[in-house]
Amino acid sequence: MIHGGFGVQEPGPDAPEVFPRALLVPLAAFDRAGTRLGYGKGHFDRSIAGLSAQHPVLTIGLAYSIQEIDAVPAEDHDQPLDLIVTETGIVRREV
Repeated sequence: MIHGGFGVQEPGPDAPEVFPRALLVPLAAFDRAGTRLGYGKGHFDRSIAGLSAQHPVLTIGLAYSIQEIDAVPAEDHDQPLDLIVTETGIVRREV
């Protein structure tokens, strides 16, 4: 591990590449369809799409229940979450 941005430890350039089967995903808002409003850069959407092309990926959003809204506006590249965990329980994506 090396010192990275913001003083956070991170793998060095010689670390092996990993392909996780589960991701904890931050969000600003979510809805019952598993759509999330992220922070505008698309990093997690690209990661989820790339990993999903290799193998199934469990995506878990972390949020407060107050962040739930009726409908998050979605774009073609947005990847839905499987679950959202809040302080009041687990929200499973409605299909």
